[in-house]
Amino acid sequence: MPTEDKGKRRVTPEAREAFRLELIAIARHIFLTEGHAAVTIRRVTSVAGVTPMAFYWYFSNKDALLCVIWDGIVQECARHCADEAGTHAPPQRFEAYVAAFADYWLAHRDYFRFIFLSDAQGTDFIGLRRELFEREGMQLHFQQLDALLQAHLSDLPQAHARTRTQQMRALTLYKAMGFLHMAIGILDQAPQEAQAQRALMLQDLRQGLAHWSSAP
Repeated sequence: MPTEDKGKRRVTPEAREAFRLELIAIARHIFLTEGHAAVTIRRVTSVAGVTPMAFYWYFSNKDALLCVIWDGIVQECARHCADEAGTHAPPQRFEAYVAAFADYWLAHRDYFRFIFLSDAQGTDFIGLRRELFEREGMQLHFQQLDALLQAHLSDLPQAHARTRTQQMRALTLYKAMGFLHMAIGILDQAPQEAQAQRALMLQDLRQGLAHWSSAP
């Protein structure tokens, strides 16, 4: 564990960051395998081999750590979606991105439940999810979707295209997240059934984009 021992040595920023990532990895594993209640500051620091006070050098509380872990997963999803979209020709990249978004969470159902379906007494999950949407991962999704949508709306006047991009991005996430909440949360659909509903969701978005990119 990095410590500031003035009589011995100065801990480097790299060592501090490495230890912060170690705490995140330990907590993420416990969260995903045992659930929210199993994660305590004392347990995380015990696994890391340090005292609980060391935790507060890096995070203000357990909820702050939770949001960092969520954001890391969402960033992984954003990178996956961008990579998948990049393998397609430009006209197909928007749909490929949304398909990759759905497929990522369908392949990692425990991640989706952990972030978007978790609930526990004493934790403001609604507030934490609002905070998540301001963090790097979701902002990266917004930027990537906007760039893909703007390519479809380039024939519209600039101000009009900007407004429609924001509206279509919101609608896209609304439909994709709604599908995932049904497929993973409410119905817990089998893979084949989820794929059939995924195809309908993508068809609906495709038709909506075609309309919005041509309507006055």
